[in-house]
Amino acid sequence: MLHHSLAGRGSKIGEEEGWGWHFRSAKALREHANHRVVCVRPNERGADWFYRTVEDVPLVLTPTSRFSPSVKFWKYSEFSPQMASYVYRLTSKHDYIPYIHEYRALNSQLVMRKLIEYQMVLQHHGSRPPIESSSSPLPLLKSWSNLRKKKLLRRAKGVIFVLNKAEKSYLEDVLGVEAMVKVRTMGADFEELKPMSEEGKRRLRREIGVPEEGVVLGTYAGVFGDELGAVKGAHLLARVWKELLRRLRGISMIVTGLGASWVKELRTLGVKTYGLLPYEEYLRLLKAWDIYFLPATSGAYFGGVGVAVMEAMALGNRVVSPTLIHFPERDKVHRLGALTPFVNNENELMTFLDNLVYVIENLEAFSPSEIRSLARKYYSWESFAEAFEEALKRV
Repeated sequence: MLHHSLAGRGSKIGEEEGWGWHFRSAKALREHANHRVVCVRPNERGADWFYRTVEDVPLVLTPTSRFSPSVKFWKYSEFSPQMASYVYRLTSKHDYIPYIHEYRALNSQLVMRKLIEYQMVLQHHGSRPPIESSSSPLPLLKSWSNLRKKKLLRRAKGVIFVLNKAEKSYLEDVLGVEAMVKVRTMGADFEELKPMSEEGKRRLRREIGVPEEGVVLGTYAGVFGDELGAVKGAHLLARVWKELLRRLRGISMIVTGLGASWVKELRTLGVKTYGLLPYEEYLRLLKAWDIYFLPATSGAYFGGVGVAVMEAMALGNRVVSPTLIHFPERDKVHRLGALTPFVNNENELMTFLDNLVYVIENLEAFSPSEIRSLARKYYSWESFAEAFEEALKRV
């Protein structure tokens, strides 16, 4: 289950556009582990139940109330107690195992409280451990909310998948949770994402409108249209592009996932820039790239290696990113591209650029097939399904 709604374009729902970790992981568990699955999330259309099957995965969208901006509960604007009741019924009456995405979110907490006596699988999406603050009224209310979350996590039974070692340490050493904690991201579809032939890549570049020859760099810098700026480095992209043009020739850059103001700024600089795209359109662009780069700040640490990085490696793209710190085999990470510092200041930006230039100038030193092979070991949906099966032995 996913804690938030997921609107698509027009009459489509988000899953029909390929979005949603609940949906992607459900497909993987059905295809690679032969599990019966149901996807559940709040309905963006309001107070009605909604049912649809997408790619053989049944979807249930539950009635949802929306808080006005003035009264929304912290950052959460949707509230669906009906989802908690529905998931409880699946678990208690039909022996389903709840797989709950982002366990700190409001709707996820509703489900967890309802199911606290049942085994469950919890999935981290990159939220940070709570930070206690001062004695003013609002932080006091947040502290009360955080205490409830901590108590709930301590009591949860089953398995918790997390995206980084810091979250694992927090759950085990600070909270002392009862559940087993494993560092495990979700996955990428290595069957769908295969490197193109050189002729196919040239043809695709012609269609997209970038030079057939030379090096094409790309990045995904947003989440569902949010302008996250400091997290994924959107605020640094103009600087990166200008510096690359100063040092190099024969390069092109494609950026996706940005809000309107960033799109406008980068297009004036000659960067091929897009807002949020349907998933298939994004993957089409990704197949034209040679290098995936991510000038992320330290806030991106909590999100793990990152889905876009996994997908880029599935295609054999070289990767320049600080999030490669999460790659399990540190002695082999240099074969993927370049592990850089998180970009929080000018010196770190210059180090990031030096690494990016090095990978551009030494592109042929990195083997796409080796990148794909190393990544598949840890980030394929097959490896995810295997890890999930191991977790179910605990559940």
